[in-house]
Amino acid sequence: MTTIESTIDLALRAMMEDFLYEEALMLDEKRYADWVDLFSEDAIYWVPANNFDNDPSQHVSLIYDNYSRLKERLTRMQHPYFWSQDPPSRTSRLIGNVRVLESEGDEVLVESRFQMLELRRQTRHFAGTCHHRLVNVDDSWKIRRKTVYLINNNEHHSSLTFLL
Repeated sequence: MTTIESTIDLALRAMMEDFLYEEALMLDEKRYADWVDLFSEDAIYWVPANNFDNDPSQHVSLIYDNYSRLKERLTRMQHPYFWSQDPPSRTSRLIGNVRVLESEGDEVLVESRFQMLELRRQTRHFAGTCHHRLVNVDDSWKIRRKTVYLINNNEHHSSLTFLL
């Protein structure tokens, strides 16, 4: 790899890190409308259950939403009687080990590790790996596919009404 290629890779990775940090901040600050706007209209948001390589059309998932379902989820979350978030969760996310796995044309596949603490009557800890397939649309990055591989995706989860 030449110095120019490695500089381009570092610049792309830094851009992807900034994107992921901003996404995490939006979620922690409950700026859900801004978060949904990060997704392309053909987006899929998937949190597999039990195995990481299940086909979501054949197996149960913790979350499997397209863009329309994300918008619907946002509408439900904004309702004043959203009982599953009363009191609302407080969360803090840490993002790290960001790697650009693929970059071709206007699409980039980014892998990152995350840890998230949720406080809502009790403290819960979530950790895992995220894959973001991002597409550049009019000089803005959009999430075409986000897959969250929880390390404990085969455990009982009482409520995942916040977003990972």
